[in-house]
Amino acid sequence: MGSLAKIRAMRNGMSNHERRIADYLLDNADAVRSHSSKCLAERIGVSQSSVVKFSQKLGYRGYSDFKLSLTESVARSAMLPKAIHGDISSDDDVNTVAQKLIERKNLALNETLLINSEEVLLEAVDKLSSAGRIVLAGVGASSLVARDLAFKLMKLGKSVIAESDTHVQVANAATLGAGDLVLAISESGLTQDVIRVAETASAQGAEIISLTRYSRNPLTALATVKLFCVANESEARSSSILARTAQFMVTDMLFILMSQRDEQAKDMFDRSRQAVNIFRRQE
Repeated sequence: MGSLAKIRAMRNGMSNHERRIADYLLDNADAVRSHSSKCLAERIGVSQSSVVKFSQKLGYRGYSDFKLSLTESVARSAMLPKAIHGDISSDDDVNTVAQKLIERKNLALNETLLINSEEVLLEAVDKLSSAGRIVLAGVGASSLVARDLAFKLMKLGKSVIAESDTHVQVANAATLGAGDLVLAISESGLTQDVIRVAETASAQGAEIISLTRYSRNPLTALATVKLFCVANESEARSSSILARTAQFMVTDMLFILMSQRDEQAKDMFDRSRQAVNIFRRQE
């Protein structure tokens, strides 16, 4: 995962002191590549140890490893198409709104892909593929993502439950056991209803896969497999557009990877398609 993606994903959960470093790095990423930790600290107005600790908080052994990752992140960003940046404002015309939305969605998709390693994605696929019963938990916009994935997994013949009522989700979780699984979706990782579903299932021996923002939170603490989404929404966000886009990216990846390894997938998809063809108007 790139260092710029990590900084953006973790920024909202940082202290004011750490956020000061993060903002400088995001605004001056290209120039920072040539700075030593001492030079960078002087530029920001913090101690050298603060810069080193910041690097370690991001998961790097030290500043040198962080700077190498930063160089790679800047190089990748330079290869992306140029787009209109900034939040959508009330003065923007239709074309500007469209271009800004595309830019922000593309950023969310690319950074979500970077933040989830191949190993973790494949581990999630293994557990979903082998699970006896699956409960998909989420509320609000996350419940839409859960229901969409449920429909897809049903086409693979999986036993899946995705109820919008959280009381029903908890009741279903209580009937799970070893070999079963809960995929718990919450952008913040703090949604109490979803945490309760995960706690209930875990107490019965079921495994938990979490899908949250990149942070330490109560939901990831319960999970065997931790998946993340990156969605840097503005305060005046509308319907969690970016969070939902990022979540769909992860769940669609899981479904496609499961389909690739399932030898019966094509046959089941064909049977599903043929079954609903009867409802289509004949020309």
